[in-house]
Formats: sequence, structure tokens, C-alpha cells
Amino acid sequence: MVEIYETNHDAILREHISNELYTRQKSSRHFCVPINQDSYFLVFRWCDIRDTQNRDERISILCGKNDIIFLLKNSRCLKIVNSLNKEETTFHVLSEFFDELTAKDIDIIERLEFDINEFEDGLITAKKPIKKASTRIVLLRRSLLKMKRYYEQLADVMDVLTENENGAIPETLLNRFLSLSRRTEHLSESVGHLCEYVTQVREAYQAQVDIEQNQIMKIFTVLTAVFFPLTLIVGWYGMNFSMPEYGWRFGYLYVVILSVAVCAVSFYIFKKRKWF
Repeated sequence: MVEIYETNHDAILREHISNELYTRQKSSRHFCVPINQDSYFLVFRWCDIRDTQNRDERISILCGKNDIIFLLKNSRCLKIVNSLNKEETTFHVLSEFFDELTAKDIDIIERLEFDINEFEDGLITAKKPIKKASTRIVLLRRSLLKMKRYYEQLADVMDVLTENENGAIPETLLNRFLSLSRRTEHLSESVGHLCEYVTQVREAYQAQVDIEQNQIMKIFTVLTAVFFPLTLIVGWYGMNFSMPEYGWRFGYLYVVILSVAVCAVSFYIFKKRKWF
């Protein structure tokens, strides 16, 4: 028989598990343990990978030989549980639940990979660093790390179930749980690769920002180099000495031509050496 309760009704578990295990499950993020010779009790936090901004929701499942109890609240998981074939054995229902829970996740991960690829192309082809790109990179990393933790906990749960320590899971279903275990590991690895990919995108973006800053610094350096001789001329003729040029009729014009010539020669040299 399949029973469904909301998460806040976990007191129902006291009828089936020990006080020690009940206390442990309240403080643990996830775990899976065999109970007696015919049951498993497992807890994990479901992550909505379609929108990781949503809060994780706790799911508890007590699967025995004759009954399976679900404690959950989110609408998607409730929809999955309600769609299961209640006439099947309890562990078959459990395997179907995890199968439906992760069935389309690889498609979502592939779409996310495509979006990251498009984002990377935009960063590379942009002439200037894209505004708020760093914010998006941070959000992507945060979402992927959250997904990675989610699949790692599912993989831990699947590992315990496939070990079948108390022999509660029928031999005919062990291959199914092994398949689910491989799927969750594959999903976890895929998300891990995306984490590395986003790190590479961040490094590429940072390199682009550094290049942009170097270009700005190069312009300032060139301008400083051009106007430094002019500063020297100003300092030279600003000294309180009696210079011959002061009494020359063309002295002012001479200084103007000299300043323009210095600027022109400096720009010519910098341009020839491709410094800007």
C-alpha cells in the first residue's frame, strides 16, 4: 500500500522507526539505512534543477515489504507519486519513483550546457566585456554546485540500496536500482563537468577584462609619454633665469612649434611600433 503525507507530518514515522533513528533523520541532510530484514528508510533533499533558486524540499521515504510511505510536499514529486502503479510491489514503486524523478534531468543539463556555450561565445565575440557577466557566472556556479550536491546525495542513497544489506530488495529489482545508481552518478559527473566549464568561462572573461584594462593603461601610458616632454619644456622655460629666447621676437612661436613637433614625433614613433 502506498501512503502519502506532507513533510510536516513526520510524526507518523515514530510508529515505524526507533527514536534514535527519528532524531537522526531530523538533523541529517540525507541518508539511507536498512531497517530490520524487510525495510529501508531514506531521506534526501529534492532540488528543482529547472529553477535552482527555489528552496530545496525534504523528502522522506519508508519502504517496507507491504507498505511504502512518502513524506513530501512539492507538487512535482506529488504528481510523480500519484502517477505510479500502486498495484506493483513497494520496491518496484520506489524504483519507479526515482526513475521518474531523474528521467528528464539529462535533457535539462544538456540545455544548460548549450546556454553556457552560447554565453561563452557571446563573451569571446564581444568587443568589450559584457555588463553583469560576472554576476551571471556567479549564479551559474552557485546553481551547478547546488545540483552537484543534489545528485551526490542521490548517488549515496542509490549505493546503499544497491548493496541490499538486509536482502529486502528482490533480486529481480537489483539491476533496476543498479541502473538508477549509474544514472545518478552520470548526472553528477555531467554537472561536475559543467562546473569546470563555467570555471573556464570565468577565466576567459577575466582574461578579457584584463586585456581591456591593459588597453586602457596602454593609452594612459602613451599619453603620459607624449606629454612628459611638454612638461619638461614648460619646466625649462618656467625657470627664473634670463634666457635668450625671452628677448627673441619669435620665441613664443618657437616654443609652440617645438611642442607640436615633439607631440607629432612621439605619436609617429608609438604608431610605428604599434603601441596603440
